[in-house]
Amino acid sequence: MGQITVSQVSKRFETSRKTTVALNDTDLAIADKETVCVVGPSGCGKTTLLNLIAGFMLPSSGRIEVDGESVTGPSAQRAVVFQSDAVFPWLSVRDNVAFGPKVQGRPSRVRVERVERFLDLVGLAEFASAYPKELSGGMRKRVDLARAYASDPDVLLLDEPFGALDLFTKETMWLALKKVADAEPKTIIFVTHDIEEALFLGDRVIVMTPRPARVHSVVEVPFGRDRSLDLRADPAFQKLRMEIAHSLREVHNDAA
Repeated sequence: MGQITVSQVSKRFETSRKTTVALNDTDLAIADKETVCVVGPSGCGKTTLLNLIAGFMLPSSGRIEVDGESVTGPSAQRAVVFQSDAVFPWLSVRDNVAFGPKVQGRPSRVRVERVERFLDLVGLAEFASAYPKELSGGMRKRVDLARAYASDPDVLLLDEPFGALDLFTKETMWLALKKVADAEPKTIIFVTHDIEEALFLGDRVIVMTPRPARVHSVVEVPFGRDRSLDLRADPAFQKLRMEIAHSLREVHNDAA
């Protein structure tokens, strides 16, 4: 299960000189096995929201629940993939992916099955014995993705994981994520600045507004689960992209 409820959540960072409101009175409900993409300008609280759901920090007020239980700290049931590579350079690709199941104490047979399954799904089976230094940036990101899934979390949190990749590599990662998510559905929250990325991957797109940082609008994505890269040429896709871009310009101008 991976149902997430964010209820009137605020996060303030206080120093002796000032108080910064990173997130303010935010409400959000995410269904089990739904993919939600979060977009917004810098400083709108996207990463703060992700870190709060991950349990890396606690809200100043309000409540976050996963499957009815309050989030009070990190959990193996909530895996995080960051923009920067998080692979262990001293481990092979196979051992990187096996790290989580091994720490969890999974039986060897189960561990091997999950590792091989996700190496195959992300297209790294033939590189299982390679080390991260031998891989491209996109391939290392595939390792991150396979490792997160191999640990079998209920919730997958991705913080601009493909932001540093070139367009072609980013597109291949969209397809890789879709393939893995279709094979083993999880609840996914995906933070991005890229509207097309959000529309291609998400069931819904959450538009955030800065100062005060909160949810501005929620956009339903009507294109079904089976999507190809050609979807971006669909007039309905481009119309929705323009609507979200317009919303982002509005919130940026309101905050200026």
